Amino acid sequence: MTRGVHSSLQRDLDLFYKEVTGGEFNIRHVTKGAFSKARAKLKPEAFLELNDNVAQTFYSEAPYLGWHNMRLLASDGSRLTLPNHPSIKEEFGEHGFGPNADSNQSLALASFLYDPINLVTLDAQIAPYSSSERDLFYKHLEKVEEGDLLLLDRGYPSIALMFLILARKSDFCIRMKEDWWLSVKEFMESGEKERIVVFTLPKKDRKKIQEELPGMAAQITVRLVCVTLETGEKEVLCTSLTDTEKYPHEDFVDLYHYRWGIEEGYKLFKARVEVENFSGKTAKAVKQDFYAKVFMMSLCAVLAFPIEEKVKKEHLESENKHPKKINRTAALSTTCSIVIALFIKKTVTHAVEAFDTIISKTTEIVRPGRTEQRKHKPKRHYYMNYKRL
Repeated sequence: MTRGVHSSLQRDLDLFYKEVTGGEFNIRHVTKGAFSKARAKLKPEAFLELNDNVAQTFYSEAPYLGWHNMRLLASDGSRLTLPNHPSIKEEFGEHGFGPNADSNQSLALASFLYDPINLVTLDAQIAPYSSSERDLFYKHLEKVEEGDLLLLDRGYPSIALMFLILARKSDFCIRMKEDWWLSVKEFMESGEKERIVVFTLPKKDRKKIQEELPGMAAQITVRLVCVTLETGEKEVLCTSLTDTEKYPHEDFVDLYHYRWGIEEGYKLFKARVEVENFSGKTAKAVKQDFYAKVFMMSLCAVLAFPIEEKVKKEHLESENKHPKKINRTAALSTTCSIVIALFIKKTVTHAVEAFDTIISKTTEIVRPGRTEQRKHKPKRHYYMNYKRL
């Protein structure tokens, strides 16, 4: 499940055991029926616990990257198309599509708490598509630690959410919709670059939050910052970083741009790891594949981190015009290829050395300032009955 099923389940099982046993041919060791019975006994959240171990080890032992000595975290959601199965319909529901809304399809909403600089996923949630990104973010808050800085998009702003983040002794930078909040609208009309404002906790949220956080103040002081993008478009950011000397206005364009890293993370998750190419049809199988691939992405990020830093250092010491970065798709593929050596054969040192050698030689040139208009292509579908060879 961590390697991903790209062909039929039986063919991938045969290939898997060929690698495990070191044989020359595919020999039928385990049938797909036996695998399906075994996976029914496995908690999907087991992969999430493995992911926690990877993240905790990384942040406790690695010289990870941050912004002003703060760990940057971003959150966003994405839609997933699910297989057609009774257990899927029961857990995730159905939605009607088409001109007459008579074409039913089960969908899920995925949400990540993601480090856009170090590319590590701290938490992942999967829920029915009718859920909201903000509700899933409340579950992510358990992984947020003191001193973290959260970057959130326009779908997340909520005064209650700001109170909860500050209660964890963390900070936030949230993009605001100009026409939603009166204070933001007045700020935009004023033409000012920034303004300090005070938000009062709404009565509808006051009782609930004060029960969870007794002694919490009823007001918070935040800073509204207007930034102008290269395109001329203006964005309003709401942040708890009110110290104008320590965090000057010009820093916020680059700060919020870091949030784009989670969009790139979803691109890897859906287009490269192929999360929607599920190995089973049941709701449990879907969640197992979802969490297993989250774990693999984090494991890849942690293994590749020192190589990426080495590549950056080599550029600083060279006379090359453009910097380089590792090929992230190659890193993911190589991570999948060494899991047998890591977890079954226990040849960890040899596997990591092989990974380092391959990925350090698989780099791409970074050409700054290149832009290309996004091309909207038809969504790729994966069919259970028509697997690749």
